[in-house]
Amino acid sequence: MTSTQFTPHRSLSLCLPLLTSLALLSACSQEPTADATAAASAAAAASAAPASAAASRPAPRLPNGMVNLGLAPGERGFWGSSGSIYDHGRLSSPDNLLIGDVPFQPWAKALYEFRQANNEKDDPHSRCLPGGPTREIETVNGFEILQMPDLNRIYFVFGGGEHSWRVVYSDGRALPDVDDPDTIPTYLGYSSARWEGDTLVVESTGFNEKMWFTQGGLPHTRYLHLTERFSRPDYDTLSYEVTVDDPGAYTRPWTGGFQVKWNYTSWDGTEAGEIHEYFCQDNNRDVQHMVGN
Repeated sequence: MTSTQFTPHRSLSLCLPLLTSLALLSACSQEPTADATAAASAAAAASAAPASAAASRPAPRLPNGMVNLGLAPGERGFWGSSGSIYDHGRLSSPDNLLIGDVPFQPWAKALYEFRQANNEKDDPHSRCLPGGPTREIETVNGFEILQMPDLNRIYFVFGGGEHSWRVVYSDGRALPDVDDPDTIPTYLGYSSARWEGDTLVVESTGFNEKMWFTQGGLPHTRYLHLTERFSRPDYDTLSYEVTVDDPGAYTRPWTGGFQVKWNYTSWDGTEAGEIHEYFCQDNNRDVQHMVGN
């Protein structure tokens, strides 16, 4: 296979063809309020209920035999959004590090503790800016994974946050050099994927420092490199694992993960099983509450 190199973003106009082809997608949403998060969690629990009867179903597959990480023909639903890559909360991996064991650099630990002490009031997500790849998966309102093997692309469509999309290339292209002045850092970075059996392995780098790459405000630098592993052990479960490698913020690489459950109904309880439209710019009421201490 001939490898393709990433072309650094020199102008927004380079994105217009893709934005046109994905006209249903948009940017900018906000981190939900506590009430909205609670309501979404309750809806998620209710929507997951029908899954119990089908929990033993195997993961679906594409016509080429590849595991399908998204919606199967004739089915309905999407992936919910929950979990954390540290601590042992709901659906989080039992192997996760506790926050006290995360190998922070001293400055990064101080910044994390500052953000926590101020109730995360400076979270860019509440101001309609994107999070990093892990943050988008953690955000309420769910997401879809669209595999396009003929185009060597995989799209992640996020219903929460800023209602954005992420493209992952699977054509073997090399990641850009973050020290190259022509590499423009982005919110979701540059992502290149490969398959290891039924596990999708996504390597990403080239992130900016304007976003929080995960919930809770874990710091990062422009040297952040994420290795994500997506697998589907059964129809109703997506396993997510990420290795965080950022020598600017952590003393060593570390790994965490969680599971995501399939939702068969929409968040309002209807049987459509589709992600609702959700835009931050429309009646954003979060910022006024982000006052900290």
